[in-house]
Amino acid sequence: MYQEAVATYNAANPGCPFVAQYGAQIELHQVHVPGNQLQNSSDNDAICILLHNRISMDWDDHAYTYGMVYFEQQFHQPTMSLDIFKDIDDKRLQHLAVYGTPLAIPQWDGWHGMSEEDHYCLLFKCAEKSTNNLVPVVTGL
Repeated sequence: MYQEAVATYNAANPGCPFVAQYGAQIELHQVHVPGNQLQNSSDNDAICILLHNRISMDWDDHAYTYGMVYFEQQFHQPTMSLDIFKDIDDKRLQHLAVYGTPLAIPQWDGWHGMSEEDHYCLLFKCAEKSTNNLVPVVTGL
């Protein structure tokens, strides 16, 4: 779905096409969704957040394996609606038929421990945002 959303965005914005973030420094904008709006969020809302953060399609593809493990775990829970997961699985199979199995990013496989520098950078950014009250709120979901 993300590939289609990027193509749609590019068609609607030919003078300013989608350009994903790459490089050593990536900035992601945190989104706060109030609890009373969470149930109203959709795939489109998640895609808009990915587009706003200029997440590359490679990252989305890399998440496929995690998503499949999560999907399998949830599918076998007795409280889950099999109809919902059947619909999701049908969409997944259609997507695979068109695009094939997404490739993972080999360098991202496994576990990466946070360095002390990464830890302090994250703490500083979180403290700065909470001090300035800059955490954006999603409205109109």
